[in-house]
Amino acid sequence: MIDWSLYLVTDPVLGGGPQNVPDIVAAAIAGGVGVVQLRDKTTDDASLIAQAHLLKEICDAHGVPLFINDRLDVALEVGTHLHIGQGDTDYVHARTVLPEYLMLGLSIDRQNQIDDCVADCAAAGVAPPSVIGVGPVRQTATKPDAAAPLGVSGVAAIAARAGELGIASVAIGGVDPSNAALLAATPVNGLCVVSAIMAAPSPTAAAAELRGIWGRIR
Repeated sequence: MIDWSLYLVTDPVLGGGPQNVPDIVAAAIAGGVGVVQLRDKTTDDASLIAQAHLLKEICDAHGVPLFINDRLDVALEVGTHLHIGQGDTDYVHARTVLPEYLMLGLSIDRQNQIDDCVADCAAAGVAPPSVIGVGPVRQTATKPDAAAPLGVSGVAAIAARAGELGIASVAIGGVDPSNAALLAATPVNGLCVVSAIMAAPSPTAAAAELRGIWGRIR
């Protein structure tokens, strides 16, 4: 059973460099992070693969799933789960190539995207997303090219639809302690954060604070 309650997406810049990411991930898991996604758009392939192997060791040791952002080739080589966005690899193609035992996540910023994806999956005879990242909740500097903010109500509507389809959902984009309680009161299955943990003085304390807020509501 996957614990989606707190999902960390890594950012080497916010973490002070790629060399710091493994320690931040380990500290965040100690604070309550239940899922990790490696996202690094700047490094070369060899470094990304090496980092993926290292993070997989850390995550495996704690029973935490590791997703790779965008890179189907790296997910296949390292044996990790994959998360793709609307402008990345075609979902049906990725789901066809990725082994069935590996999860595939998808970013969603409009409700029609999840309905269209599920319809495409049914037509192709492949499984729908294991999880969707719904957002952005609000504008964030972490991803300046993100779609227009959905707000808490927009996230709630898409998460409710995902629940009807049996798909887990996490809220992403501007998620921090200031809105964590509001989001926890919606149908989402978890909070997905980047800067709230990656840029925190203590990733363990930051994760524990978010888990505490989630736990008080859910």
